[in-house]
Amino acid sequence: MPTYNGISIQMPGPPSPGQALPQLSPDLLGASGPIIQVQIQPPLILAQAFQKEGTPLPTPAQGFALIDTGASISSADNSVFTQLGVSPNGVALVGTAGGQQRQLTYPARLSFPGTNLPEFDHPKMLGCDLGGSVVLGMPNARLIALIGRDILKLFVFVYNGTAGVWSLSI
Repeated sequence: MPTYNGISIQMPGPPSPGQALPQLSPDLLGASGPIIQVQIQPPLILAQAFQKEGTPLPTPAQGFALIDTGASISSADNSVFTQLGVSPNGVALVGTAGGQQRQLTYPARLSFPGTNLPEFDHPKMLGCDLGGSVVLGMPNARLIALIGRDILKLFVFVYNGTAGVWSLSI
């Protein structure tokens, strides 16, 4: 069973000779949430069409995704779809903290580099604005997506806040 175990660690201070090992950090997990590295590219059928036309495949978008159990639909930053040259395939009415909004949907292929989790096509990810979102404890880490319940329904997700760990299995 492919499984990824996420941990939140906090270094005890600046690196030095004989430095103590990083410590599991329930506080960091509570502050940042479960974060996983993600790669987003055009869905397989669109990638095959690009190849058939002789169009070079766009560079996949790489960054991090927050596992968001409060989101019913997964989303990616609008800049990801622009970078990939993927056109919208629909509109969804979504409820947000600021009220209902209409957002464009896009097809995408997701993978999780550095894990043994499978990659898969997602027919309708929301385009959203994640600009300015940072990953706590990881300078220069770019948050490019939110993994919602539409993807989580394919997995077993365990969040152990007291230990500062979480896992995702299929």
